[in-house]
Amino acid sequence: MTTDADLAVNTCELANAPEIGEMMRAAGFTPGPNPGHWVAVNNIAVDLMVVPHQAGTIKATARAARITPHEKLTARIARGLEPALLDNEIASIMALEPGDSRKCDLRVAGPAALLTAKAIKLGERLEQVDRQPDRLKEKDSLDVFRLLQAIEVPDLVSGFGKHREDEHATAATDEALNIFRTHGSTPGGQLARLASAAAQGDPAIAPAFAALVNELLAALRGGPSSRREGQGFDSP
Repeated sequence: MTTDADLAVNTCELANAPEIGEMMRAAGFTPGPNPGHWVAVNNIAVDLMVVPHQAGTIKATARAARITPHEKLTARIARGLEPALLDNEIASIMALEPGDSRKCDLRVAGPAALLTAKAIKLGERLEQVDRQPDRLKEKDSLDVFRLLQAIEVPDLVSGFGKHREDEHATAATDEALNIFRTHGSTPGGQLARLASAAAQGDPAIAPAFAALVNELLAALRGGPSSRREGQGFDSP
């Protein structure tokens, strides 16, 4: 279970007014300890994130996006969300409580974009595990497994095809697929083992994870549906 919401801000379509910080405060949120992290009085959090090429800064150590005239710490820079800016669909988000008629139409990232974001997040945290072991969450890998289980391979191939329409999304996709190939294509891979651990050590999860990853990678390599304008999906 998660209690926060991750929102990717497309700065190419962002107006100067209203100012985001003012709107967040008016809605009952206050800035958290990190850029882009906004917390409500009930501890529900919203993370506003901007992809690096839209962040308004090329400083390697920068964490806050520069989206003037919005305040400096409004959003943080996050890699892996590039495909979500073009691979998304409008979905109606309904209230969960009976009798609550609230509904909001939002752009929700497609499954292939979600897999890309999760893979890059996991890849970054695998690189940091020696210094910050608490940042590597088993649940993230189990989320990947659930997506691979729930979504048909042709639908994922179609989603990854959309990413080829943009150079930044293409780069993110290639990185994500390489992470799956390196860390998730065998039962002993770190992603497969993390998913198994998150499922309370279920011995069936790791081999199933690897099988699903290999099925996806094979479909992206080989079939006509895995190619767009003659381009394959093999990572460099």
